Amino acid sequence: MGTYYSAKEMLLKFQGYWKKFHPELGEFHKNWLLKNGQVRPMVKGETVVAAEDRQSAIYIVLAGLLVKQRYCPHRNRYNIMNVALPHMGIFTTIHFYSKSPALGDISCLRSGLLLKIPYKAIIPYRQNETAIDTLVNLLINKQKHQLDHLRVMGSIPNVTERYFYFADYLPHLYSALNIREQSDLLLISESSVHRAKRLYLTRRTKN
Repeated sequence: MGTYYSAKEMLLKFQGYWKKFHPELGEFHKNWLLKNGQVRPMVKGETVVAAEDRQSAIYIVLAGLLVKQRYCPHRNRYNIMNVALPHMGIFTTIHFYSKSPALGDISCLRSGLLLKIPYKAIIPYRQNETAIDTLVNLLINKQKHQLDHLRVMGSIPNVTERYFYFADYLPHLYSALNIREQSDLLLISESSVHRAKRLYLTRRTKN
């Protein structure tokens, strides 16, 4: 049996998270979210949005784990491009004001709940409604923070050093992903991940 998630409960939890960053959150904002946000379940292995789909929306994780990934023929498996943990989002386009589909499929890695908000519900409030602006900027900055670190990792040729950087600077991903998933994110073999993880745990114990 999978974990049961109440849509109402998870939406209230998300509103509480939003309120931490914008304490003046009011009924207007809650009603805006209820009117424009579509809560839907996601199942492990499901392709939520295929690369060729034409959508303009943000998918926010309420529970579970979402990834953007691309199939890599020479590895015969998917490469994970970025990850959305709970209260993080993935955009369906290259950037918020773009109409070009984002590279890769948006897929479910852990079953849970998603909140879909179309861009058309956000654009009228950008720059003139601080609570909604705060929410969108928060999602953008979280994704940028992760992508910046992934870009740095991609420039580290030594796989052990790359793994140490990953574990030190993206600890939430380190904790959330299993060995295979870490391999698909870091683009190193699973055996290399095993070795690097043992070394990392030994180093952490000594420290």
